[in-house]
Amino acid sequence: MTEQPSGSVSVTALRQVRILSSLNDEQLAHLADQCTWSRYDGATEVLIQNTPCDQVYFVCNGRVSAKTFSGAGKEITFAELTSGDVFGELSALDGQPRSSFVVTVEESLLASLSAQAFNAFLDKHPQMMRSLMIELALRLRQADEKVFEFSTLSSGNRIHAELLRLARAHRASDNSAQITPAPTHADLASRTNTTRESVTRALNRLKKDGLIDTSRQCLTVHDINTLTILAQAAAQD
Repeated sequence: MTEQPSGSVSVTALRQVRILSSLNDEQLAHLADQCTWSRYDGATEVLIQNTPCDQVYFVCNGRVSAKTFSGAGKEITFAELTSGDVFGELSALDGQPRSSFVVTVEESLLASLSAQAFNAFLDKHPQMMRSLMIELALRLRQADEKVFEFSTLSSGNRIHAELLRLARAHRASDNSAQITPAPTHADLASRTNTTRESVTRALNRLKKDGLIDTSRQCLTVHDINTLTILAQAAAQD
């Protein structure tokens, strides 16, 4: 379904997108007018891997997952993107086919902009280009961290590290975290290049130690500091 929000709503939605943070309201309103606004149900495919570049997407509400599949059909998740994130920008910059599938995790509101308009906007607003460079640097650091984990950690320890990332993103003031909605075992396996059986074993051990509780709606981490120590100790072994 495609919708066109009012001017004030669209500017507010785009203001939270990190690479657009340097733009003023007038510039955001001009950008919003060039966007196509679409609301997607959960588990809906937005982009297909290896297709030509033509659109850049801003996540205004909801969550999407960037993933690919091995030759044997195993699902591998690159990243989960939430409100404030952008995707499709790499193909817009270099003109190469898209590097992953993007699927909504939950109902999401996305604003899409043609690659041509996106590049023109970057040329006209160099401060936005700097924000984009900072965003890409962050993603490179995160990718480096994942490569290190895949190269040095066991499957169980990779699951600990991924849970720690999720917990930090949902951290409460009392050192706990409520990850909502709870990631499925298949999702955690995809994120860590393990199996659902490995995820089940790792979560059961953490439950037995009193570090986490799980339900269909929420995964609760009771002590982020202890989970941090557990993950860091594994990295040092």
